[in-house]
Amino acid sequence: MNADFVPAGSVVADVGCDHGYVSIYLAEKKKCRCIAMDVRRGPLEIAEKNIKKFHLESMVECRLSDGLHNLMPGEVDTLVIGGMGGMLMSRILSEKPDVLQDVSNLVLQPQSDWKEVRRTVHKSGFYIKKEACVLDGGKFYLAIQAVRGEEIELYNDAEYCFGRYLSHMRDMCFLEYLKGEKKTCETILQSLAGKTGESVKVREQELMQRLEWMEELL
Repeated sequence: MNADFVPAGSVVADVGCDHGYVSIYLAEKKKCRCIAMDVRRGPLEIAEKNIKKFHLESMVECRLSDGLHNLMPGEVDTLVIGGMGGMLMSRILSEKPDVLQDVSNLVLQPQSDWKEVRRTVHKSGFYIKKEACVLDGGKFYLAIQAVRGEEIELYNDAEYCFGRYLSHMRDMCFLEYLKGEKKTCETILQSLAGKTGESVKVREQELMQRLEWMEELL
């Protein structure tokens, strides 16, 4: 998780906190008050032990919660959500609009479905301020910082798929991600050669569109 995207002194809900390390870091380094939330009791109990070990009970509260369901409107100004797929993340952001309306900052690290997350961010009344691409253990991860407001210029389909910020910055990690994705698309297209059927045709068109977008970005 890119904790640099969290404003210092924020009041944070760490959604899907696992063992609480993000909340601990934010409390120690950025003086944020945090509500560390997880749907699973086991990881949350470990998070409580870790928080006590660092003597941060006054800064970090642990709370059992499925997404934002046990968070009250106005309790926090920042949501930190990571360690989960993009579809689940989008569901969490969408199902409690009364809580989300009082949030001004989102820090998200989806493990998949980046396109869907970007669309949900915009539908929820936020614009994407920054993104970061990180390579860890052979896998590329995306972090998104979004703040309350509207994009000056709407995203097109290519930008929802691959973002706008990192391509404009010519971020080296992001460019390596694109090169790998391009090779993957080319390999899949080769495996589809000679096959017939409507689903194959649709898949080929999708892959060719992605290749066209990536070649433009590279």
